[in-house]
Amino acid sequence: MSRKKAGMSANAKWGIAFLIEIVVMFFMVVGYLFFYANRKLDNINRPTNWDDSKENLDINEDANEAQKGYRTIALFGIDSRSTTSMAEGNRSDSIIIASINNDTKEVKLASVYRDSLLQVDYDGGITTKITHAYAYGGPEMAVRALNANLDLEITDFVTVNFTALAQAIDDLGGITIDVREAELEMLNACITEQIGISGEYSDGVFSAGTQLLNGTQATGWARIRSTDQGDITRTERQRTVIAKMIQKAKSSDLSTINDIIDDVFPNIYTSLTKKELMSLAKDMFDYNLGDTIGFPMAYAPVTTDAKGAVLVPADLTTNVSALHEFLFGTQDYTPTSKVQGISSSLQSETGVGAQEIDLNIFNPPTE
Repeated sequence: MSRKKAGMSANAKWGIAFLIEIVVMFFMVVGYLFFYANRKLDNINRPTNWDDSKENLDINEDANEAQKGYRTIALFGIDSRSTTSMAEGNRSDSIIIASINNDTKEVKLASVYRDSLLQVDYDGGITTKITHAYAYGGPEMAVRALNANLDLEITDFVTVNFTALAQAIDDLGGITIDVREAELEMLNACITEQIGISGEYSDGVFSAGTQLLNGTQATGWARIRSTDQGDITRTERQRTVIAKMIQKAKSSDLSTINDIIDDVFPNIYTSLTKKELMSLAKDMFDYNLGDTIGFPMAYAPVTTDAKGAVLVPADLTTNVSALHEFLFGTQDYTPTSKVQGISSSLQSETGVGAQEIDLNIFNPPTE
């Protein structure tokens, strides 16, 4: 068993997966075209029945009261081959917790690493990679897992299909990316995979350097995992894609924005009602994207015969306390007895104990 201490690479603070690009652009264009987009919202997929009661979504009693001043939404990125199968049966390749301060409109994002070993309410309760929760029980089980393990009060979700990414980038006319020599082999492998998913042909990328990538190429670049620090470095690439797309979208004309809406909205699945989406969108230009972070902040990579390679929080209570300080500003938060019980179970199963977490390592104070 190998361990990794809390002071991991600074790239961990950019632990955002690609779906944030789609979600941020989604709210941006809705705010930009408030009334025009109203009728377009009918193209978004929604569950037939969404029970947001505390009992159904496993919201822990005595969880942090400071959450009342925030709206917290779960964001999922999935690799479904169609827009009609965005519920259970798909692993959530990306899992993001978005916390919106109701007063200041600051938005903070915490990316939960997909291989994190947590407890999932499946078959009486098991410990498994958190990415499996969505596959076993769709967004409902995934939200329950986040609430139960992390003392959160999430009642809504937004799921985005990977299909939208390449389409949106093509609508923007491509984005400029600095491709490194070490990325070329895996980039072209990812491009080939993406062609198989979309059915849209694309040339490969055969030279390093700054260049304009089309949707298929840029999506392949964002999904490279087998270089540097794997998923950690991949999220940094995805952050770059987010910034490039938003920058280009802000200077796009109405025709381009309309194309993006038409391509992206059918690839979204959410519990948010049309009224709620419009309410969120009207404040879009008041929102301020604050710090981002990866979760768990302290972990140990462990490989088991039954569960493969997983990231074990070191330990869960310590990480949850730090998460609440990051998201809600609550210092010295004491997790509920349920979280402490899950933490003890994980420690008994893996032998991974607590490590100290200094949030300044991940989010250095601005001078």
